[in-house]
Amino acid sequence: MLIVQVGDFGTDGDAHYRIHAPAKFMGLMPGVVCVDVHFHHHLLPMLAEKADVLVLQFFTDWDLIPLLSMRKKLRKITIFEANDFFFDLQPWNPIARNWQDREIQELYIQLLRLSDGVQTSTNFLAEQWRNMGACNVEVFPNQLVHLQPLPEIVERPFTVGWAGSPGHFADLYHVAPYLQNWLDAHPDAHLAIMTNELAMEFFHLDPLRFHFKPFGTIESYLDFLGSIDVGIAPLLPTRYNRGRSDVKFLEYASCGVSGIYQNLEPYCNIVKDCETGLFFNNPEELIKQLDRLYQDKKLRAHIRSQAYDFASKQRKMEDHIGSRVAWYKSLDRNNSIFEGVDDQILIALLRAGEKECGYFQLRAGVVEKQFHEALAKTSAKEQVEILKVLVQQQPGYSFGWLKLGECLNGLRQSGDAMRALEKSLELMPYSSRAKIEIARSHFLMEDRDKAVALLKQACLSETSFLPAWKYLLRLLAIQKAGDGIGWCKKGDAGFPGCYPLALIGLHNYPLEEKPLVMLEILGRVGSTFSIMEHPYARDVLCGAIFGILAQPLENKAAVISLLQKAHSVFPESTRIAAELGNVLYAMGKGVEAQKYFDFACSQKLASDLCQHEYPTKEIPYIWQFSRFIRQVLTL
Repeated sequence: MLIVQVGDFGTDGDAHYRIHAPAKFMGLMPGVVCVDVHFHHHLLPMLAEKADVLVLQFFTDWDLIPLLSMRKKLRKITIFEANDFFFDLQPWNPIARNWQDREIQELYIQLLRLSDGVQTSTNFLAEQWRNMGACNVEVFPNQLVHLQPLPEIVERPFTVGWAGSPGHFADLYHVAPYLQNWLDAHPDAHLAIMTNELAMEFFHLDPLRFHFKPFGTIESYLDFLGSIDVGIAPLLPTRYNRGRSDVKFLEYASCGVSGIYQNLEPYCNIVKDCETGLFFNNPEELIKQLDRLYQDKKLRAHIRSQAYDFASKQRKMEDHIGSRVAWYKSLDRNNSIFEGVDDQILIALLRAGEKECGYFQLRAGVVEKQFHEALAKTSAKEQVEILKVLVQQQPGYSFGWLKLGECLNGLRQSGDAMRALEKSLELMPYSSRAKIEIARSHFLMEDRDKAVALLKQACLSETSFLPAWKYLLRLLAIQKAGDGIGWCKKGDAGFPGCYPLALIGLHNYPLEEKPLVMLEILGRVGSTFSIMEHPYARDVLCGAIFGILAQPLENKAAVISLLQKAHSVFPESTRIAAELGNVLYAMGKGVEAQKYFDFACSQKLASDLCQHEYPTKEIPYIWQFSRFIRQVLTL
């Protein structure tokens, strides 16, 4: 049985617990070969076709959609690993900018729905994925690997600690003032923090009592845990946090740290209060529990011992890995999974990767690094120069040919682009990216009818492939095609939450219909924005609205309805309020207009004053954290 896991080779907890550690243990099982492969590795197309089970980590490549379709035809099993609720990130999370984009979100949703199975880490996430249309969702909790004996109790000043990624800054900041006050009242106690340096500003302590460590690898984190006596686990009640795993409890338990945990889903069904940990519901309760452990050494020792005992008996990887392979086999209703691996595949793996029993790692090598060097260039011309050399040296590298074709189209070298894209299709026949780029080549060569026909074919044959719909709706608007509106409605039905696609389709409608179409878009998506994506959605959707209003419109009632809806969705927008006031005033509704003018004036005065007092455009992080906490706690 060949299991191939596609992704990057990270050094964080997710990479360890969700990908590499399970793969190593599966590779120890009789009859199983497990491969971790980089998502641009030159052997990936071959492995993606041959693997009995393909496990996909999320990365932004819409060609995963036709890859899934190809594997279904081959009766192969494809699994999507979905272990975080990225739709509700804290806005300053390093990856939040990408996840503001509904197209990124849409790809994730399509992978959830189209995969044969979705594996995740918590019951809360499993429920979210089912609500989004996923079938065959299975929960595999994180498990410990190579558990060491319970560490001896170290005699040192009482030390409370926390570690987390920058995405959890607000969780720490929420409790920081309470923790600071407690530390001020207990001058013999110490604080240890492991995260980004920005969090050092949350506390004001003597350097001898404040032990800071920059965020790093899983190994450095476990070493950090050896320096603390009590670990805290604050979590604001966001959906992202509620979907987090209980791994912090496992790590505290395995390192002999007594934990105090937020009473939320990650911990409430696994931690036993006063036995394997303590719970708190708010910062005040956190301090009370911290005081208990500070004063009661026996309780600290009891919790650390009981937690370690639980983790060592019930949460070791070796005791659970068999259920993962068994689930993969249960999804094979056609009995097509075989118990052997082709010799040619094994030879290719041995040549290309690192081997440990039945486990292989195919990391980015010379070819892949040269490809990434091209991707890092800022101009298409520079990219083309590197890619031409790459495909000449490695004519079998499909990703190189595909990217070369896309870049050549960008430079309007359509003939050369088509030849490169046809070569990529020889190597990856399933690639819808290559197919729509070929359509783009025809468009650039003024064969628009051919381009439209190819794009329609792509949309009908792979209905979930969003890029084809985007190209098609743009081209139909340029052509002023009679069937443009019909295709827009099909796109809206297939991707109802993807407003960027709807805005592309908007150009197919007559001018007088656009306000009502825009009103329908707002009605469909206006209530779905998270705190993270709200500002981005406001800028994009309001920009589209102002574009419509800049043109002469006869139906003022439709304009008013649109602006009223926009004001309800984005009540903070000064310009929307002002435009609504202007239209109402022009229609003789001056009294009604006054409240919108008053609001706009207040906003403008506040903005001018802020600009005078704070000339910089940067908003201090602490302001952002405070606002986010208030928003979350008042939802």
